[in-house]
Amino acid sequence: MYKTFGFESNEYFGRIAKVEFSVPSRGSYAYLVGSFNAFNEGSFRMREENGRWRATVELPEGVWHYGFSIDGKYAPDPENPEKRAYRRFSYKFERETSVARISAGDDFYHEPALAYLYSFADRTHVLLRTVKGKAISTYLITDERIEMRKKASDELFDYFEAVLPRTEELSYGFEIETGEGTIEYGNFTAEPRELQVPRWIFNRVFYQIMPDRFERDMIKKPRGRIIETGLGHHGGDLAGIVKRLGHLEGLGVNALYLTPIFESMTYHGYDIVDYFKVAGKFGGNEAFGELARELKRRDIKLILDGVFHHTSFFHSYFQDVVKKGGESRYRDFYRILKFPVVSKDFLRVLDSNEPPERKYKGLKELHQNYENFFSVWLMPRLNHDNPQVREFIVSVMKHWLEEGADGWRLDVAHGVPPELWREVRERMPEDAYLVGEVMDDARLWLFDKFHGTMNYPLYEAILRFFVRGEISAEEFLNWLELLSTYYGPAEYSMYNFLDNHDVERFLDLVGDERRYLCALAFLMTYKGIPALFYGDEIGLRGIGASGMESSRTPMKWGKETWNTKILRVTKALIRLRRKSKALQLGEFRPLEFKGGLLLYERVYQNEGVLVGINYSDVPTAIQIPEAYRPAADGVSFLKMKPWSFVALASTI
Repeated sequence: MYKTFGFESNEYFGRIAKVEFSVPSRGSYAYLVGSFNAFNEGSFRMREENGRWRATVELPEGVWHYGFSIDGKYAPDPENPEKRAYRRFSYKFERETSVARISAGDDFYHEPALAYLYSFADRTHVLLRTVKGKAISTYLITDERIEMRKKASDELFDYFEAVLPRTEELSYGFEIETGEGTIEYGNFTAEPRELQVPRWIFNRVFYQIMPDRFERDMIKKPRGRIIETGLGHHGGDLAGIVKRLGHLEGLGVNALYLTPIFESMTYHGYDIVDYFKVAGKFGGNEAFGELARELKRRDIKLILDGVFHHTSFFHSYFQDVVKKGGESRYRDFYRILKFPVVSKDFLRVLDSNEPPERKYKGLKELHQNYENFFSVWLMPRLNHDNPQVREFIVSVMKHWLEEGADGWRLDVAHGVPPELWREVRERMPEDAYLVGEVMDDARLWLFDKFHGTMNYPLYEAILRFFVRGEISAEEFLNWLELLSTYYGPAEYSMYNFLDNHDVERFLDLVGDERRYLCALAFLMTYKGIPALFYGDEIGLRGIGASGMESSRTPMKWGKETWNTKILRVTKALIRLRRKSKALQLGEFRPLEFKGGLLLYERVYQNEGVLVGINYSDVPTAIQIPEAYRPAADGVSFLKMKPWSFVALASTI
């Protein structure tokens, strides 16, 4: 069950609800999971009290989906009759969930908090929330009466917005037209808030590399002890990345995100054995130094992948626990259920000479007495309540920033308590870009935790419109604008993608280069920081592999295999993005979202970019605003072929 224990003021959302979730106790441990943490264990561990598991979470008002994970097994709330199927293609989740409706009951709401009054770039945004269907129209009252645009709607609320020239202080109120008459609401005087983020991110286009799959330039290298399944090692290394920096510069990308590069026993590196040592298979610390120097010389920024939800089973701290049990100094470093953490049979299989795949299968079937990542024995979960764990995380992150990294992407960030990330953020340099892997609603993880998150909710909308065709252009626009409403200025520092190492190649999903390029055009011209995954630029496919491995196909360097059209268009879109302040910082102005047509502007000061995407199998024509007609060879209407796009830059 869930209970709301009042509301508190909040500098980001105006107010938040203190919500207690509980369930009758059973099992040895329990977690609260939901759309606020992508239904992932780790972040909201429940305490046992008076025969119930309990957890209290501070939530913005709205509809939230939730359930419980008890001893690693998911279940909806047995005491809440409101249940609903909840589906997210972006992280392959589809289950019956319980529904929590959180609202203080106001017909109208505004506070000069970050989500409702903020400045970004050259403008100030003012938002008003109303109960859904209550307001016919709304006006912002300042020195003038400004009609507000209905921006978005969710299950409970409508959101209205006015965008003004940037102002340092604003005195204002609202006039709301309802079916019962006109209501005057509010008398506010406030300075619009501004979110503090590293300024360097806005003119960057990221390129994600899985080092093992990219390029090899070392003749001989140590591999160490390896446990492998799937495709295994392909031999890429950091020297290989240095070798191909010319390719990346020619493409136009100017920021890299590397999946884990530290000592581990798998090709992907998400089981870290030593956080202070670059893996020998990638060239060691010396190779990292050379890469960092070359990137600095070329003004290419670098963020590293931080795996702090869990370590490797073979990390020295966990090995100490395996050997010494309750006498280990690291017994509280992990979430241990009881000792010994593994049986003698487990150790016997582990130390056997069985082939790796058979050994891995055998170990998977044996019970372990510790929490881990998705029942993977190789990845024991850290105890994030332990101050020593928090100090360890900070020390690792600071070390590699000092060695040349410019920021971090934090793995399974939604599986770590948000207050830990707040503490980490406070102790990092201001210019270090911090991106959390949060696969669903990111509101609890933004503002004072991460500068941005991997934008899975945007990716979900892209999948539903561009791949599955199950939402209309109008619904797609509402999804975009709802995310804008929830995230406010943080949406400009979100990490946006079509591909990464955990999802299928987008080109495989749409099966057609024209459709892929339409989606890429949207990504490169929308708000947020765009990112490519290695091989996107050459039309790399994942056909022949299954699951996550389908996205991790080794890079192909034989140019005869490249899709030259995709490469040419990708370069052109990156050039446009990097030279256009309108695309980096500009206001998003939707002009027409109907059927398969997406037509919008990005505007900053006197610069604008008009984007039209015809995502349908029939030709269409778009009306060209006068300011963009010189870029369209003077025409007032532009014909667009099926599955095509146009982007026109102009002075307005």
